[in-house]
Amino acid sequence: MRHTLTLISFLVTMFASAQEYETLYKEGLGYIKEKNYEKAAECFERALPLAAGEEETFSLHLNLAYSSMMYGNTAKALENYNKAIKIRGNDRALLFQRAAALMQAGRHDDAIEDCNTILAGNPKDSEAMVMKAQAYMTKGDNSKAKEEFTRIISLFPDNINARLGLAMVYKHEHLYERASLLIGLLIEELPDNASLYIARSDIEREQGLYELALLDVEKAIELDPGNAEYYTLQAILLEKCGKKDEAVKSRNNAKRLKAVFSPI
Repeated sequence: MRHTLTLISFLVTMFASAQEYETLYKEGLGYIKEKNYEKAAECFERALPLAAGEEETFSLHLNLAYSSMMYGNTAKALENYNKAIKIRGNDRALLFQRAAALMQAGRHDDAIEDCNTILAGNPKDSEAMVMKAQAYMTKGDNSKAKEEFTRIISLFPDNINARLGLAMVYKHEHLYERASLLIGLLIEELPDNASLYIARSDIEREQGLYELALLDVEKAIELDPGNAEYYTLQAILLEKCGKKDEAVKSRNNAKRLKAVFSPI
């Protein structure tokens, strides 16, 4: 009788743990949908001791890594990507996501190493090629970044990220005419892409062409009126142009949008 009660107690405990796991996992996914990534990470972390088996553990590490990266905790993101890779091996998607987290952490050489691992399996993986080139650019190796971006464009002439990346390398080298020309061509092809106007605005602002930069930011806002950062850029440029009252309005718009979209 005692053994039967013990077994029943064990089964009840296991069932309760499974239910709690499911609840926490679903809550975590819900918080991701709401873009409340810190809360999502808390749910996945609480669910880890309740995971039943390798597959559930892997899913939790993966979602915890993603959530952590999205709210800026790169140390926790990398810890969990490492654990997910330990379970699943050098899965392409995992390596790519870890490379992105390494970039965010400023560990550019490690990100390049992950990209190289991906490229060893598929030398024409354009996303890995672009991230590798971006890593070189971010670490300040403009020569290597230019070489990588140029190679990508030779293989994939329509790759927008590579063409924009090359323009940014020219910007870093203060070759503003070349940078503006490349982005201008992209804008002709993709006139509804707000980020391209922001990229050209940054080049113009760096040259002190504040009125031109302001026009490009205004076009970006027209295309993407819900982006708070664009209003902040607009405010900076309005101040540069001596339009302080208008700058205050832009900053208020940025604050309002950040308040609307910030997770509770």
